[in-house]
Amino acid sequence: MIALAGLASLMFALGGVGSGDYSLRPDSSQAALTSLGQEYGQLQQWVTAIAETADTIPAGSSERARVLADQLAQLMLPLEEDFENTTAALSTAQLELVLPLWERMAFAHAGFVMLQEEAAALGGDPAMGAFELHELVGELSAVLEFAAEIQRQVLSQLSTPDPTSIRIS
Repeated sequence: MIALAGLASLMFALGGVGSGDYSLRPDSSQAALTSLGQEYGQLQQWVTAIAETADTIPAGSSERARVLADQLAQLMLPLEEDFENTTAALSTAQLELVLPLWERMAFAHAGFVMLQEEAAALGGDPAMGAFELHELVGELSAVLEFAAEIQRQVLSQLSTPDPTSIRIS
């Protein structure tokens, strides 16, 4: 009898019997996608500033270029975890809905990992110059633009209500 009362209390607390809309966790996908987009924007600002600085580095001055490459590598580190957290925030149904876009996003993040490793390696290379830094920021900027566009498309697609669902109140 006590077990039935406990079960009834649990069902009531979850929102009632038979509604069919049980969510064990709140939907944080919109916030996670928005946060990821903001991360892209902030990194793009850094990339732009570093590109402008790279243009002013005199030939043969590798120390400044190495420091900037190392700083860029550090700035890129949180992207991998942010992408993982955003992926975890999406439900299976949401991932199925945006799968082709999400696959492109995964490729972009693989590019981020490769560029982060390259930036870290360049940061330790005494022969590194402004040209290599400029190339790196150009590649990173292109990947950031691509990832930001995919992020906007995913956010838009998940924000648009399903045209086939009809609600009668």
